[in-house]
Amino acid sequence: MNDINSPQKPVEVTQKPVVWGIHLIVTIVIFAIAFAIIAAMFASKPTPRKWGGGPPASVGVETVQLTATDYPVWIESYGSAEPLTRTQLVSDVSGRVIEVANNIRAGASFKAGDVLLAIDPRDYQIEVDVAKSTVANAWVKYKEELAQADVAERDWNVRPGSKAGRDLALRIPQVAAALASYDASKAQLAKAKLNLERTQVKAPFDGKILKQMVDLGQVVNPSQTIAEIYSTDYIEVRLPVKAQDLAHIYLPDEYNAPGNEPTDNKEHQSVVLFEGELGGKTYTWKGKLVRSEGAFDSSTRMLYVVAKLDNPFVSSPQLPALRVGQFLRAKIEGTQLKNVYAIPRRAVSQNNMIAVAEDGLLQKRAIEPLWTDVESVVISASSLAGDIYNYAGAIDSTDKLILTPTANLAAGTRVKSLNDINSTTNEELAKKKMTTPAMNQEIQDSDSEKQEGLPALKKSPSNSSTSTTD
Repeated sequence: MNDINSPQKPVEVTQKPVVWGIHLIVTIVIFAIAFAIIAAMFASKPTPRKWGGGPPASVGVETVQLTATDYPVWIESYGSAEPLTRTQLVSDVSGRVIEVANNIRAGASFKAGDVLLAIDPRDYQIEVDVAKSTVANAWVKYKEELAQADVAERDWNVRPGSKAGRDLALRIPQVAAALASYDASKAQLAKAKLNLERTQVKAPFDGKILKQMVDLGQVVNPSQTIAEIYSTDYIEVRLPVKAQDLAHIYLPDEYNAPGNEPTDNKEHQSVVLFEGELGGKTYTWKGKLVRSEGAFDSSTRMLYVVAKLDNPFVSSPQLPALRVGQFLRAKIEGTQLKNVYAIPRRAVSQNNMIAVAEDGLLQKRAIEPLWTDVESVVISASSLAGDIYNYAGAIDSTDKLILTPTANLAAGTRVKSLNDINSTTNEELAKKKMTTPAMNQEIQDSDSEKQEGLPALKKSPSNSSTSTTD
């Protein structure tokens, strides 16, 4: 047993020496490898290309040669086909409908004077007979008064009286009253006959039924609508036109009824071409401008002009009849612009700039459009607003209009027409096609010469089979 208080031996601690040399070598190797990798990366870097040694490349653009021409202006519009005359056919008398014609149905055609509907005429025939009796009685009364007046005149001549009572004595007022009664009875007879005639409702003009409102057995009253009808002589189309387009349209100063147009006015009436769709097909009708309305539309700020189509309801194998209310697209003939350039719409920027190829360089110029439509922007061929740099002026006859978008190309960029590029390529291909057969023949000749100088190799079937077996 050890004594706690006895002295203990000190613990010996041994320390191993640190190998610094190994760490140093590893570090040097790592740095060497990294340096070698970096050096290899820089050594494999491609040599940068040097620019500016040659002329800049030209940009291929689509071009077209502009030619001055006369450009006809057509103003586009739209409208609905409406009849020249559209009205309600009403009854002038009351009564029960006893007959309706087949051509009173919706869509049916009729001629002026056709009986479309008949009302029971018996009551009105009775009124005519009564009126005739009244006329006869009035005629007898009038003749009696004339006879009495003749007797009174003879008595007056035998025994004259005072001048104040002469008219009464001669029965002049009585004769006048009898004559007036007779005239009134004749008027009543005429009215009765007119009412009897009105029991047959007749068509007032050539036209068609738009809507039938009365049928057989129905009782009608005066002013009751029997049908809606419209004339088939003409079709009118109201066409809205912008204020800025009015300068290009000949507007008639005043409206003249059909058939009463002045001779000199007919030469100036603008032609209007209408397009409409029926049965999935598009058809074209031709009309003319006849008048303009007297005021601008307050909501659209447009002026409505009216065009007329003759015989629109006559159908043919090539052209069907129009329908009332049919939507039509219209092109109104306008003025003809003289000596102008018609520039394709896609070649003009939003700020009315165009690009031209001048001596192989792109130049941009501002333009002042005379007319713009869906396809073209028309400018004067005499001059432009000018170059954006020097505002020098017109398009030269040698300049070519650039159709390719050039918003990202600066003025002065070298350009080349794709037409020239394509023509050059085609010429090179043609030359290759012409030289290729000769070159092939030379190659074949050289191959044959080589074959003549070499020994021929003969293969025997036995040798072949032996090698296969081995």
